[in-house]
Order: sequence, then structure tokens, then C-alpha cells
Amino acid sequence: MIKIILPAIITLAGNLIFYLWIKGRIDKSIEKNKIAYSGIFKEKILIYRELLERTYAIKKTLSRFQYLGSKEESISIMESINDYIMFYNINQPFLSEKMLVALNEIRETFQEIFDSFYLEIAAPNNSKKSNDNLKEFFEAGNKLRTNEPFNKIEKEIVAEMKQDLQIENFR
Repeated sequence: MIKIILPAIITLAGNLIFYLWIKGRIDKSIEKNKIAYSGIFKEKILIYRELLERTYAIKKTLSRFQYLGSKEESISIMESINDYIMFYNINQPFLSEKMLVALNEIRETFQEIFDSFYLEIAAPNNSKKSNDNLKEFFEAGNKLRTNEPFNKIEKEIVAEMKQDLQIENFR
């Protein structure tokens, strides 16, 4: 009887030790991945939030610049746009390719609008014809009012945030 029970007990003890060893390694690995993922996840959400804040801030500043602009304020706006570019370039690893394309488009739009305002407000006596400057000035103002170029990136940021937060799964 001992010849039958002893190998079974040894097998059970070996399996139990092996199970506990594997379970311990897997639990440690899962915990390590949870910690790493939660840090990356939090960082992505903070980046999205910062991108939205900066987008809104530049839009607001450009709108104000259109009506109350000065040469001094133009320097501040140029710095804001450059900071925006640097921010999303630094955070490229956390952003999708689709998001980076949209951010490049909005950067171009910001600069286009700013250049049109700058030529009319801060440098009205440049070499271009004044009528052309005025036309570009009003076209840039219309871009701000319609919000079309900005709406795209804002929706893209919000959609990626919702996807990462898995908002649709909670409804």
C-alpha cells in the first residue's frame, strides 16, 4: 500500500511546489506589467489633456490677437506655437500616427492664421500688397470662427482618450 501511496504523495507535493512556483512568477509578472501599463496609461491621458489645453489656448490667443493684436503679443504667440510643436514632438512615442498627422495639420493651420494676422497687424507695411494682406487676414479670421481645422484634432484627441479609457464599454 505504501508503494502506491508514496509515489502519489510525492507527485502531488511536486505538482503543488511547481504550481506555487509558476503562480508566483506569473503573479509577479502580471503585477509588474500592471504597474508599467498604468504609468504609461496615465502619462498618455495627461498628454492628451495637455494637447487639448494648448490647442484651446492658442485658438483663444489667436482670436484675441486678430482684434487686439500688437507686435509684442506676436512674439508670445510664436513662442506658444513653438512650445506646442516641441510638446507633441517630445511625446511622439505616446501618440498614434493618425494623431501625429493631425497635429502637423493643426500646426500648419496655426502658423497660417498667425502669419496672416501678423502681416496685417504687426507688419502692415511689408512688401505684399495691402489688399492681399487684408484678404488673408479675413480668411484666417473665418478659419477661427468656423473652427473646422481645429475641430478635427480636438475630436481626434477626445476619441483616442475615450478609446484608451474604454468609455464605450461602460455604457
